[in-house]
Amino acid sequence: MRKIAILSSKGGTGKTTTSINLAHGLALTGKRVLLIDSDPQNTIGIVFNVNPEKTLCDLILKRRASIVKVREKLHIISSGGKNLVDTEAKLMKKFGKEYKLKKNLSHLDGVDYVIVDCAPSINLINVNVLTFCDEVVIPISMDFLSQIGANQILGMIDSVSKSYNKNLDILGVLPVYYNEKRKISLETVAILKDFFREKLFNTYIREDVNLKEAPSFMKTIFEYAPDSWGAQDYFKLANEVDKR
Repeated sequence: MRKIAILSSKGGTGKTTTSINLAHGLALTGKRVLLIDSDPQNTIGIVFNVNPEKTLCDLILKRRASIVKVREKLHIISSGGKNLVDTEAKLMKKFGKEYKLKKNLSHLDGVDYVIVDCAPSINLINVNVLTFCDEVVIPISMDFLSQIGANQILGMIDSVSKSYNKNLDILGVLPVYYNEKRKISLETVAILKDFFREKLFNTYIREDVNLKEAPSFMKTIFEYAPDSWGAQDYFKLANEVDKR
């Protein structure tokens, strides 16, 4: 079982879009996938139109959550929305607070991939996610501020790796909103290649309005626009992740 966190310290980097479409892309290749939302915005629950009785809040504090099947071979655990903020406050008072998610999912089986969509912040919930996961995907949009956000995430990954999870590593850095006709895209990718080298994915997620429209129809890109650039790129990413 591979456990992958999708993480960025900056909003608007395609983090949740990547989580949803990578998870569904892997499911379409025949992998059994559990998608966990650890962001208080609860976007994944909204996109898949589910409102389960037990959420990530219950998993962290009470060891149980509702695992909901949303597509063939794809299940989700919703975040609990704003309740996750209160959960984090309660978690602060617990012994071994950094290991709660890992401990409470220790008996998880029957899954090939766990994909965790993280909030764009450095907080205790994300520390729990990184302690549980072994790999991290960092989406980076084609702008300077996103590069700064990536540096902050690298610091967090390094800190968690040293303190709680020596197996934690970067699976790959993912360029998103890429447009080969724009100078900023070419310059940003050149910087990423120089810095991350083999950690940079060969797949770039191109700009595609369909990726923004699909969630409003409660669909993944593969359902909303299966012949689009977005669908092509995320399916290519799913295969690249599976081979890495």
